Amino acid sequence: MDKDFNEFCNFLFKNKFSANLIKSFKIYQSVLAEKNEKLNLVSKSSLERIWSAHFLDSILICDEIDFSHKTVLDFGSGAGFPGIPLKILYPSMQIFLLESVRKKALFLRYLLEKLDLQEYEIINNRIENLDISFDNRFDFVLVRAVRMKNIYYKKCFELLRKNGEIIIYQSKNCHHLVTDFKKMYSNKYVRVITKYHPIKGIRRYIIIRND
Repeated sequence: MDKDFNEFCNFLFKNKFSANLIKSFKIYQSVLAEKNEKLNLVSKSSLERIWSAHFLDSILICDEIDFSHKTVLDFGSGAGFPGIPLKILYPSMQIFLLESVRKKALFLRYLLEKLDLQEYEIINNRIENLDISFDNRFDFVLVRAVRMKNIYYKKCFELLRKNGEIIIYQSKNCHHLVTDFKKMYSNKYVRVITKYHPIKGIRRYIIIRND
């Protein structure tokens, strides 16, 4: 854990985030450890490697995209990844955490209260059931642990503002996902960001713009 923690801190310092933020991540770690056995939010092995497996993994995109003052939907938030780590780094970001499982949504509320964060909303619902009040509202939709389907893409484009983007976290080769998406939406601009980190290895992000 020490090595993972040090790498996490190094990433924060390299990208000029305050060392004071580490306190919030330690609270996050403690709350997740407290609730995980009962709620089964993450695997036991990944909880033991939380600084790299979840915290660092959630924020690696930060040296590519600035989330300051943006409105962001975390689709399938689960234990809060990647939305809450990003919210800790960017307090000006307005985050909406979408989680269809009630016990997980309740956990997110408990966690956010412990972290004393502001400008957030927890939505206990499925993405396809969101009403029109959410349309054209978001700068980014984050997707880390959801297998995307056509119905999800269509809904995301309704939710995004013009030139807003879907950011899909991928660890493995994502060529087939990009190919399949382009068959459905040949008019959408897609790019892939590939990053390497000595702890995480290769991490890829599929970025889809809502033109």
